[in-house]
Amino acid sequence: CGEEFQKKTFGDSTLGEKEAEEMQVISGRIVAVLTRLEELEEELLKRCSRGHDIITQKSFGEPGLLFSLGVAENELKAWQTEENSLDAAAAAIDAACLFDEKLRDNRARSLLAMFLYELEGPGLRLNNVVLPCMDVDFLSKDEWDVLFVPNERKEEKTGKISVQDIHGSEASPEVDEEQPNRPLHPIAIDAIEEAFRLRAQNLTTSPLRIINSKTEWFEVQYNAVTFADRFLRKYRSKSLSEEELQTIGGRIVGVLMRLDDLEWEWNHRVCSSPLGQEESASMIPYEQWKTTLGLHPGGVEQVCVETIDVALLEEEDFARARAEKMLGLFLGCIEGPALKASGNRVPGGSEIDFIKCTAQRALMEPKLDNPN
Repeated sequence: CGEEFQKKTFGDSTLGEKEAEEMQVISGRIVAVLTRLEELEEELLKRCSRGHDIITQKSFGEPGLLFSLGVAENELKAWQTEENSLDAAAAAIDAACLFDEKLRDNRARSLLAMFLYELEGPGLRLNNVVLPCMDVDFLSKDEWDVLFVPNERKEEKTGKISVQDIHGSEASPEVDEEQPNRPLHPIAIDAIEEAFRLRAQNLTTSPLRIINSKTEWFEVQYNAVTFADRFLRKYRSKSLSEEELQTIGGRIVGVLMRLDDLEWEWNHRVCSSPLGQEESASMIPYEQWKTTLGLHPGGVEQVCVETIDVALLEEEDFARARAEKMLGLFLGCIEGPALKASGNRVPGGSEIDFIKCTAQRALMEPKLDNPN
C-alpha cells in the first residue's frame, strides 16, 4: 500500500529528506492501522452504536452522518442484531465497500482519526515528539462527537497534553474484569530477542532494517509484521485470546519499527544518568552493561553497528537484556501514555513489571516538560 501511494504521489523521482521522512511516517501509520484493523473496526461500530442519538439528530442529508463515518447502515444493524458479531458486520461492509469508493475513504478517515488521537498522539506529545500531520483536523464537529467525547480535544492544536489530562481521566475502561491477568511480556520479549538476531544477520531477502540504498522502508515494515505473525502462530493454540495475540503482535511491530530511536534513546538516558556516569557511586560497571543494561560499553552504540550485531548473535544474555529494555522503554513512553490518555486498557496491562531495578524503570518514564 505504501509503495503504491509513493508512486502515485511522487512518481519514480528520488525523494528528498523531507519527503522521505513524511513517507516513513505515512507508511508507519498504514502498518499500525492495518495491524490493529479488527480492533479499530470493532471500536468504530461500538461508538456509532453508542452515538445513535447524535447520528439520527444531526444527520446531514443522504446518506447521512453514519455514511460520513464510513459505516454502512446494514453493517451496524448486523453487528447489533448478531450480538456484536464482527463476522456478520464484516460481510455487510465488504459488500458495501467493494463498490463504494467514498464509503471506503470515509472509513479510512475514521480509523486513522481514532489511531492518531488515542494511540499514536498521546505518547508522542507526552515525550515532546513532533511528526508530520499529528492533529486530527479532518473531522467535522458531528463526526468528532460520535467518535470521541464531545468537546474534549485536549488542546490538540497546541500539540500539548497536560499531565492532568493523562492521569486525571475519569473514563471507565471497557475491560472484562473476570479475564485472567496473564503475563504477556515474556512472549513479546522472546520475539524481540529473536528479531534482534534476525536483524543482525542483515539478510537482503527479509531485512528488518535499512541495509543499503536498495532496501525500501516498506520492505522493513512488511517484514516486521510478517515476523510478528509467524512468531505468534505457535501461540494461537495455547489458549491465548485474539485480543491478547493482537496486543503482543502490536508490541512486537511497535518496537521493531522504532528500534533505531529506542536504542538511541535508551543509550542516551543511561549515559546521562548516574547509572552511566563514572563519577557516580551508582554507576553500573562497564563489564556488566551488556547483561544489566542491554547496552554495549566502549562507546560503540550508534557508532559501530557491526560490533553490536556480532554481540547480539553470539551473546544470548546481551540480546535478552536488550530486548527487555527496548520493550520497557516502548511501554513506558509510547504505549502506556497512549492508553492512559484514552482511558483504555489491554490484556495484562502495560506495567513494566519485568524490570526489577527501580532506577532503570525511572529512566523508562516519559520526559515531561520542564515547568521552568
